[in-house]
Amino acid sequence: MKLLKNLICIMLSFILVLVILMYMLYSNFESKFLNKDYILSKMNGNQFYLQIGREVESGFEKYIYQSGLPEETIKNLFTEEIIKNDVISIVNCVYGGTEINLSSQIIRNNLDNKIEQYLQSEGKNANEQVRENINKFEDLIVNEYNNNINISEELYTEAHSLIEKFNVVVEKIGNMPIMIIGIFVVLIILLNIKNLALALNFLSISILAVGVLIKLGITTIYSNINIDNLLILTNSISNLVISIIKEIIYEFDKISTTCVVLGVLGIAIYAIFKSLKSEKSINKY
Repeated sequence: MKLLKNLICIMLSFILVLVILMYMLYSNFESKFLNKDYILSKMNGNQFYLQIGREVESGFEKYIYQSGLPEETIKNLFTEEIIKNDVISIVNCVYGGTEINLSSQIIRNNLDNKIEQYLQSEGKNANEQVRENINKFEDLIVNEYNNNINISEELYTEAHSLIEKFNVVVEKIGNMPIMIIGIFVVLIILLNIKNLALALNFLSISILAVGVLIKLGITTIYSNINIDNLLILTNSISNLVISIIKEIIYEFDKISTTCVVLGVLGIAIYAIFKSLKSEKSINKY
C-alpha cells in the first residue's frame, strides 16, 4: 500500500512539473505577445520609432541620386510622431482588426513643398515633363515609406486572425491551470496527510525539477540560437523581438533560481525532519 501511494505521489509530482511549466509558458505568452499595451511599451522603450525612421530614410537614399535633386530634399519628410502614429495604426490592425491608415499624403505634401522650394531657389520652372518626373519621384518615395512602415498588410491580417483564436483559447482556459496545480498539490498533501513532511518532500522535488528544467532550457537556447543575430523582417522589428525574448529569458531565469532555492530548502527541511525523527526512534529504544 505504501509503495502504491509513493508511486501515485511520484506520478502526481511529475505531472505537476509539466503543468507548472506549461502554465508558465502560457502565462508569459499571454502577458507579452497577446498584450497590445506591453508591445507598445516595449516599442517606446527600445527607440523603435527612431530605428524605423532611419530605415525609411535609408530607403529614400537609393532614389535621390537618380532624381538629380539635392539630398536635403528627402530629409525630415516625417517626424518621430508621424512614424509612431503609423506604427500604432498597424498595431491596432494586428490586435483589433482595424484598417491601417498611413501618413502617405503628409509625406507627399512635405516632399512636394521641398521640391518646389528647391526649384524656386534655383529659378527653375517645372514644365509638364518635369512635373511628370516629379510625380513619379514622389510616388517612389511614398511607396518606399509605405513599404517600410507597412511591410505586409496580409501578414498583419493573418496575425490578427491568430491572435483572435488565441484569445478565444485563453478565455476558455481561464484560471484552469492554477486550479489544476492546486488540485495536484492538495492530492499530494492528502495522500501524505499523516506525514506532511513527506508531502513537502514531493512538492519540493517538483519545484526543484521545474527550476532545473528551466535552466536546462535556457542553456539549450543560448547554445543553439544566437539571439543577438536574429533577423525578423527588418532590423527594427528584430531588435524589438530580441528585447522581448531576452526579457522573457531573464524572467524565467529568476523564477528558475527561486524554484531551485525553494526546492533544495524544502528537501533539506524534510531530510532534517527525517533525521530528527530517526534519532528520536533510536533514543526511544
